[in-house]
Amino acid sequence: MDADEIKNTRGSEWRKWDLHIHTKGTSKNDQFTSVDFNTFCISMFKKAIEKDIKAIGITDYFSIDNYKQVVEYQKNINTNISFTDEEKSKISEIFILPNVELRMLPVTDTGRLINIHCIFNPDYVFNLDNDFFNTLKYVSGSQDYLMNRQGMVSLGKSLDCSITDDNSTYKKGVDNFVVSHENLKKLLANNPNLRENIMIIVSNSSNDGASAIQKHYDLFGNENGSLYGVRKTIYQISDCIFSANENDTKFFAGKHTQHSPEAVKQKCGSLKPCIHGSDAHTEDKLFNPDNNRYCWIKADLTFNGLKQILYEVDERVKIQQDKPDEKRGYQVIDSVVLNEIGFWNGIIYLNENLNTIIGGRSTGKSTLLKSIAKK
Repeated sequence: MDADEIKNTRGSEWRKWDLHIHTKGTSKNDQFTSVDFNTFCISMFKKAIEKDIKAIGITDYFSIDNYKQVVEYQKNINTNISFTDEEKSKISEIFILPNVELRMLPVTDTGRLINIHCIFNPDYVFNLDNDFFNTLKYVSGSQDYLMNRQGMVSLGKSLDCSITDDNSTYKKGVDNFVVSHENLKKLLANNPNLRENIMIIVSNSSNDGASAIQKHYDLFGNENGSLYGVRKTIYQISDCIFSANENDTKFFAGKHTQHSPEAVKQKCGSLKPCIHGSDAHTEDKLFNPDNNRYCWIKADLTFNGLKQILYEVDERVKIQQDKPDEKRGYQVIDSVVLNEIGFWNGIIYLNENLNTIIGGRSTGKSTLLKSIAKK
């Protein structure tokens, strides 16, 4: 077992995850000033190291093309002359996930569409064209448009036949493409493999989130109007909530004094964790969430590690400036180096919260503890 494999046995740790980062070339509201995509990646990864970001959700509307470019850039990081060897090592360890942002009907009180995010297992990306992009569609009149590049171009041309450039018609299509909650719900129900490899996150913004259908969640607690079923369906197909609002985190975790966990489950399908990201559309905004409210997740840097927050909604994710449960250095044993004759030689990395020593009789449990105590 090499050093990297041993490090992975340390267990779950609190790390900063920013699951909502746009890139240069994003299909909407691209305010990045980098001269090209490579220059943008230099800026992004430099800031990720500076902010100690361990996982990034590369976000774009109806597409993972920019995610693929970032993954390719990371894959070739060792040949990149823009970083030191230490920086290259840190960049190679950052977990990159695709985040596809959708616009969903119905229109909110402010006249905007609802933001729905789909974060995918990176190991499932190969299947997304068949299972996702070529399956969801937008119906306009008698014509169906698939949620792929050709569908976007065709939609754009149908809306403005004077546009002849495919890139311009694609943007026109993206600006007008919407999905329905009924179609998304049906897709997830009919494809269990897709459902296993996707996390649905709904924005709870009062402008373009589910709460904007009828003001805020507190109205949802007493809501019985015609939009109740729509809102309930959107929350029930969602796994998480994009919100840093303290009232939201309490409500969806079943911790709000006015709404019991049972009431939240009945209305939303389950208790749900709230996550937060910087929603960067400029270089200055990269990994700078509002009020420095970072998203801390206690999990391994894997998609299954991220999914663990769905089962421990209040224990595995925190939205705050400082690292949760942070201990002073003298209170923590980071690692143990053993060089005992007749015993085992090597390094054991320890979790700062809980460690369990398991083994049969005479396998070295007491010897290990005595060695630690002796030091």
